[in-house]
Amino acid sequence: MKKITFAVLCALAGLSAHAATVTSLPGGAVLMMPELDYFGSGPLSLAPGVEWSSANGDAVFGYRGGYGFADNGMWEGLTMAGTNDQGSAMTLAFSQAVAGVGAFFNYSPRYYGPATIAVYDANHTLIESTTLTFMTNGGLNQGEFHGFLESAPSISYFTMTGAYIGAADFAVQAVPEPGSYAMLLAGLGLLGIAARRRQA
Repeated sequence: MKKITFAVLCALAGLSAHAATVTSLPGGAVLMMPELDYFGSGPLSLAPGVEWSSANGDAVFGYRGGYGFADNGMWEGLTMAGTNDQGSAMTLAFSQAVAGVGAFFNYSPRYYGPATIAVYDANHTLIESTTLTFMTNGGLNQGEFHGFLESAPSISYFTMTGAYIGAADFAVQAVPEPGSYAMLLAGLGLLGIAARRRQA
């Protein structure tokens, strides 16, 4: 029996693939960022098969010094990556697609506008994006976890753009959790019911 992917099922149903936006990634593996205090555009390895790069030549990676977010406080001592710029993007590229990805974020919205995170498939087609809107109490090492979760491993790129966005504690989920499979099976059931009704 041939394996049917979530993307194929969506295409058969006339739907486009979308990822759920999440504030935690149950079962995800945290990727340990090396302490490099690197300034530049990369590319650099975050983990085997995971490459970080930035559009800004002054971006930071594996940085532990002070990194400010204006009214949203500052980070110090967190091993992080940051655009170090109000409009540039940084990207994680996966050599093998993953089902989920996210990170602990902060950004500087008051002076530099919104920050956006997004995921893309291997063809650079947008799967999902969201704009960060949270504010912190302005303290040290404040932020929130945000990310995306798919029902199948289809995420090949994770981009983070704007407002001096910083990210720490990147996490990935290589394969869907059992709950995701349950949702997929429920979707298959609905497709079967719809097909039977059309035949009738």
